[in-house]
Amino acid sequence: MNTKRVSTALGTVSVRFETGGAGVPLVFLHGVFLDNTLWEAFDSSLTGRTHLYVDMPAHGESDNVGRDWTLDECVGVLLAVLDAFQVPRCIAIGHSWGSMTALRAASTHPERFAALGLFNMPFTETRGLARLGFHLQKQLTGFKSFYARQAAKAMYSPRALADNPAFRKAMQARLRSRPSIEIARVIDAVILGADAAHTLITTLYVPAHAVVGESDYVGSPPGIVTRTVPGGHISPHEAPSETAEAIVRTLTLASAR
Repeated sequence: MNTKRVSTALGTVSVRFETGGAGVPLVFLHGVFLDNTLWEAFDSSLTGRTHLYVDMPAHGESDNVGRDWTLDECVGVLLAVLDAFQVPRCIAIGHSWGSMTALRAASTHPERFAALGLFNMPFTETRGLARLGFHLQKQLTGFKSFYARQAAKAMYSPRALADNPAFRKAMQARLRSRPSIEIARVIDAVILGADAAHTLITTLYVPAHAVVGESDYVGSPPGIVTRTVPGGHISPHEAPSETAEAIVRTLTLASAR
């Protein structure tokens, strides 16, 4: 496994990559408070293709952003990665924030995407009490271990955390490595600042396949064939065999175009 650092408008991002055989490469994007290791069980032997695993801004081995930013700016990050690797067209596999980014990129630049695998994708605005709750949570980002425990409880199913306490510990370690202001900026951009994506979904030209967990807080995106799998909001960890099947299914969608 090799690593390349790519300069973007949201700082330098780290990309692990494996070179596979012929065919459109796959680009993997993770969700908030995770990193590229979310996809470590799904290496290039699954598809026989080149795989790129992106650490999103202010996550993993990528740099802090150092300013306020928006979800739409993540489209530029993804395109910068594709350009840096000279990938004219890819299959994007995203989780949560990564799915939100892939959807927006494919909506504005459909020629760069052969298919989308959208795992646990939020697609509605955060409103009402939920929005107030996230505003209050921003005040807790200074207490990183406590905040990470609460975030893990919200994203993983109770069974996943009971069976795999390392999930919570890893999230705590990741948040401890970041300044509180960077964590707050992620909440602002990805959760509080995200517009509803219904129009993007219903007008999407690129073929897509979606996955949600049984106890996931996101629903099934309208108009996209969706599979419900065991667990909560982090299906690549909680339902690995179903995730592998869905990735292969996304390849089939790309081949059918």
